[in-house]
Amino acid sequence: MAGAEALVDVAYRQIVNEVREASLTAAELADIVGVRERQIHHWAAGTHKPQGEARDRLLEVRYIVGQLKEVYTPEGIDIWLHGRNRSLDSQRPIDLLRAGDFRSVLDAIERLRSGTM
Repeated sequence: MAGAEALVDVAYRQIVNEVREASLTAAELADIVGVRERQIHHWAAGTHKPQGEARDRLLEVRYIVGQLKEVYTPEGIDIWLHGRNRSLDSQRPIDLLRAGDFRSVLDAIERLRSGTM
């Protein structure tokens, strides 16, 4: 069981690092998933793993970043997430993510990917 537990910690460590490399600071990711920044550092080190709603929100962010990687470079993802977006009524995607509105951000990404923006 210890080996399986270690694999889970490695998986979450990779997820956190993947999201952070693409666009978000530890503080921003903590705001989005609803934990303290220190917890993000624990996940990134593999010493703890997310649970409950924090886990679910982390996986949502990973999915969103993955979708954006199909369209943008890491710098482009950063700009898209932090800039105002006409498709989101001039709101910033990062603010919607902080509020837990993943659906609106995903819809905007889908419009972006399909060229309807």
